[in-house]
Amino acid sequence: MLKDCVKKTCPHECGHGTLRACATSFGCAVLLFALNACITLRLFRTGYTHQMGSIEAAYVGLARYASQHWNDMGWFPLWYGGIPYADTYPPLLHWICGLFLSLTGVSPGLAYHFVTALLYSLGPVTLFWMAWRLCGNRVCAFVAGAGYSIVSPSCLLVKEIRLDAGGWFGVRRLQDLVVYGEAPHIASLCLLALAIGMLHVAIEKRKPGYWVAAALAIASVPMSNWLGGMALAMGIAAYVFAGLPSGQKPIPTWLRIGAVCVYAYALAVPWLSPATIAVIRANAPRMAHDYEFDARQRLFTSGVALAFLLAAWIVSRWKLPRHTRFALLFLLVTASAALGGYWFNLSLVPQPGRYHLEMDMAFWLAAAFAVWPLAGRLNRRAAVAAAMAAVVACAPVVVRQRRAAREMERPIDIHRTIEYKTAQWLNRNLPGARVFAPGSIGFWLNAFSDSPQIGGGFDNGVTNPLVIHVIFQIFFGERQQLAVDLMRAYGVDAVIVGGRDSAEVFHPISHPEKFAGMTELWRDGGDVIYEVPRRSRSLAHVMLAGDLVQLPPAAYDSIAMQPYLNALENPAYPPAEFHWRAPSAASVTADLRPGQILSVQMSWDKGWNASVDGRPVPIRGDKLGQVVVEPRCSGPCTVELNYDGGAEGRWARTIQRLAFGAGALWILTGVYRRRKNVSA
Repeated sequence: MLKDCVKKTCPHECGHGTLRACATSFGCAVLLFALNACITLRLFRTGYTHQMGSIEAAYVGLARYASQHWNDMGWFPLWYGGIPYADTYPPLLHWICGLFLSLTGVSPGLAYHFVTALLYSLGPVTLFWMAWRLCGNRVCAFVAGAGYSIVSPSCLLVKEIRLDAGGWFGVRRLQDLVVYGEAPHIASLCLLALAIGMLHVAIEKRKPGYWVAAALAIASVPMSNWLGGMALAMGIAAYVFAGLPSGQKPIPTWLRIGAVCVYAYALAVPWLSPATIAVIRANAPRMAHDYEFDARQRLFTSGVALAFLLAAWIVSRWKLPRHTRFALLFLLVTASAALGGYWFNLSLVPQPGRYHLEMDMAFWLAAAFAVWPLAGRLNRRAAVAAAMAAVVACAPVVVRQRRAAREMERPIDIHRTIEYKTAQWLNRNLPGARVFAPGSIGFWLNAFSDSPQIGGGFDNGVTNPLVIHVIFQIFFGERQQLAVDLMRAYGVDAVIVGGRDSAEVFHPISHPEKFAGMTELWRDGGDVIYEVPRRSRSLAHVMLAGDLVQLPPAAYDSIAMQPYLNALENPAYPPAEFHWRAPSAASVTADLRPGQILSVQMSWDKGWNASVDGRPVPIRGDKLGQVVVEPRCSGPCTVELNYDGGAEGRWARTIQRLAFGAGALWILTGVYRRRKNVSA
């Protein structure tokens, strides 16, 4: 019986050959994983590296937050005076890290590094799997995965990248992960290959389970990283224009691909809603060095689009295999984005240089698909000799990359850093107080503390643009009073300032001397925490409607804010107690008189609702971009604030639930039909 089973061929899910071929495929995947894990081995067991300037700090904080708030992912009160959680960052990677943190109880840094090292090592594995599904040749697919693991073509093509990575064979992908904190981007690359491969399998199989799996894989890419989502769109376009698998009718297949993409969006819509996309789109130009889609960029984009269409026509006329056409088209669009930015200062998309990682992936796909048929003409001895020569040539490169990786991942005693010590002081002495934390202190603050900030770790998610003016004035302004007035207006209780001898990495405050004379709460060498004078540390304040700012304040003047600032300090107004009941729920208690209102120093969003004794009361935004509530009550009064995302948020959650339900029903229906056919 066992012998009969071994003789049977594998189902198509395992490949086109025997069970031995399945074992070969698994072995290839294990080898690729081991190669990459060997290069970045130290990261699997390192909590915190010496890369304290890496933006990974913000992602560690998001993972820590997720591990503590699985039941409330509506509002995020820790950044920029509060923002919707969906605007913090695409959340999939942070959820995975947070889940690992919750299950293991390790430090947030170790949870983050272990998961990201795992995804880094899995990237070439998913590329191998996608290439194998597309071309049907395991050796060709292995070449693509191995080349992607070892050699970064961007180091060969771009001088800036080569110098930054340390040479022609620098370990660029790992450098982006460890030094620059590009873990979400690395994760999206891993999932991008999985998504394209699953889409291909679904088109071939035409079964509900495969379509749902393809939609989940597609949704996972933008749920990890916005750049990855754009690269996925490039990849799907290349897949469609490369032609269809044999036996597929164009129009129905294109409709199915469109439908599965729409379904994927429905699965992810609460986290990629139109409102979130609008916020990212509004902030993207500023984050991309004032990117503007001007006439020059439009001309370049039109040229790339025409070149893409022309290339699709040419490769179809040349009768190239479909998988080769896909790889060449994918390389064309990703290289146009990356090299257009580096070589010609032309932007196909915002931040085009960051797409060099996608270009590297596409390059190795195209190289393996295009060159392997030529290698297939060699006799067995020549092929073995070529393979041995490649292994010998790559061995020194791998050794050098492992040495470079060990230096990148060198661990540090986090307890001795100013970032950790500042967070712990705030935990002990100003718990819950909003602070301004500059540079790397701000990046790392929420990895160790629940202290809310007027800054944050992902400026693309800022919903109140006036917060950017506050940050700008503290960083670059020269006047103490203006900086203090802005911080008082936005509920900041303390500001962390680093001088020239600061242990903080970036030293972003141009004129730290402007804070001289303020009350010093704590000092560690060149880093100081100053108190921002406020009558009350509450985020809620009683006043009259006429005290509110009537015009948006000018960037360099606080005159328009003076009536509001005076009201904050007016002892004639009763105090208001503000209390967070949950990240998306708060209460304000005050002894109010008719006509009085509440100014809540929290970023306004249409998803907030207010009620008194179960009775809805008006709530709106003011000229500072913060919340105003009209309680319409007299005497002791408690206002309940709740965030539900508004109508768009409620609709998004409903659409997602219906999508998951429809997918499950579709799969169950397919299983029932197959069983019925078998029994018949």
